[in-house]
Amino acid sequence: MTLQINTRVDSITWPLNQNLTNQEIISQLELTVTENGQLISNDNLSINKKAVNRSEAGVYPIIITAIGSNNEYATKKIQAWVTDKNNVSSNDRPPVRPTPAPQYKTPAQTPSPKKKSKKKGVYIVLGVLVLLIAIIFGISACQAHNDTVQNEQAQSNELNNTNSKLDNLSEQNKQLMQQNKELQNAINNYKQDQNKEELQNQLDQIKNENQQLKNNAANNQALQNQIDQLGSTIDQIKQNPNQADSLLNQMKNNQNEFMQNLNATFQKLVSDFQQLIGK
Repeated sequence: MTLQINTRVDSITWPLNQNLTNQEIISQLELTVTENGQLISNDNLSINKKAVNRSEAGVYPIIITAIGSNNEYATKKIQAWVTDKNNVSSNDRPPVRPTPAPQYKTPAQTPSPKKKSKKKGVYIVLGVLVLLIAIIFGISACQAHNDTVQNEQAQSNELNNTNSKLDNLSEQNKQLMQQNKELQNAINNYKQDQNKEELQNQLDQIKNENQQLKNNAANNQALQNQIDQLGSTIDQIKQNPNQADSLLNQMKNNQNEFMQNLNATFQKLVSDFQQLIGK
C-alpha cells in the first residue's frame, strides 16, 4: 500500500495574533491524501501546530500525519510564516510639528568661549555614553539571535529524528503486510498445483525477507513479535504444508493484538514528537 500526503505548496501564511483552523490550513496548502494513487478522505488527518507562536512573527514547523486503511502512516512537515499584514495608514502617523524660528541673541548675550568649551565637553561625553549603550545592546541582541538560531536548529534535528522513526515504522509495517500477502499467494498456488518443491522455494524466499525485516526492526518490540510469528508460521507450513490454511488463519487471528501494540507504539512516537515541539 502507498499512502501519500500531497500539497501544492510547502508553506502557509499565518496572520499575526490570529488562529487558523485545520480546514484553513488544508485550504491554503490545497492538501489531498492518496492511497495507491486514489484520493481518500481527510477524516484520519492530524495537524500538529503546537510549535506555532502566533503572537510573534517568525517561521514555525507544522506536522501533518495521515493514517491509511491498513494502518499505514504518512507524515509531512510544512512551514507557517507568522506575519503582520496590517499596513499603517497616513492618518495614523504622528503630526509634524513646525520648526520654531531661530532666535538671535544680541552680542551682549553671546556665551563666553569658556562656557562653549564646557558644553562641547558635555556633549562629547553624552555621545560616547550613547555609543557604548548602543554597542552593548547590539551585542546582546546578536547573542540572543545566535542562541535562538541554535535552539531552533537543535529542535529541528530532534523533530527530524522523530519524524524519521515514524517513517521507518510505517515502511516496516508495509513490508510485513507484503510478506503476509506473499505467504497467502504461495499457499494458494500450492493448493492448485500441489507442487511441494515450489512451495518450499517460495517459503525460503519469504523467510529470508522476514529475517532481513527483523534485523531492521530491532528497536520495535511490537513489530518484532509479529515478525517472529510470521517466521514461525512459515517454518510450521514447511513441515506441514497440508495444514497451511489453519496455520495461516491462526496467525491472522493474532493480527488485532499486534495492531493494538503497533498503534500504541505509534501513539508514543507522536506523543514524543508533540513534546519536542512544545519545548
